[in-house]
Amino acid sequence: MAQKLYPVFDFPDIDETETEQEEETFKAGPLFDFNLGDFALDGQNRVVYVDGKDLFMLWVVKTLQTQVGAYRSYYNYGIDQEEAMDQPDREAVESALERTIIEALKQNPQTEEVDNFFFSWKGSTLYATFMVTPKNWEAFDVNMRVVE
Repeated sequence: MAQKLYPVFDFPDIDETETEQEEETFKAGPLFDFNLGDFALDGQNRVVYVDGKDLFMLWVVKTLQTQVGAYRSYYNYGIDQEEAMDQPDREAVESALERTIIEALKQNPQTEEVDNFFFSWKGSTLYATFMVTPKNWEAFDVNMRVVE
């Protein structure tokens, strides 16, 4: 009997439900302190880690604080706050800001819904409140301040 040039074997079955679930959940990760502009440290100078829900919330905050296209690394990440604030009237500003927030946050497969927007103005400062609903956790409110 002649040997085959290439070995032949059967591929194992892959459970795709487990793979999809792993991709959709956030794992524990380092806590970023936006006030310090660095990762949070505990009393022994070690990086503090948080669970997936808190990490998702941090991702939302970081996304809202990032101007899309400001740097090469932010080409397709963040919100277009500058374009929204350049609209001719307040209604158009609110509409553009709502659209860019929804588009940015829905890029994450963990985001189920972004809705219940409420806007208020105090002088040239816009305050936005809305709700983010993740797939695996309870919805939470986000408060945001935008200065013209």
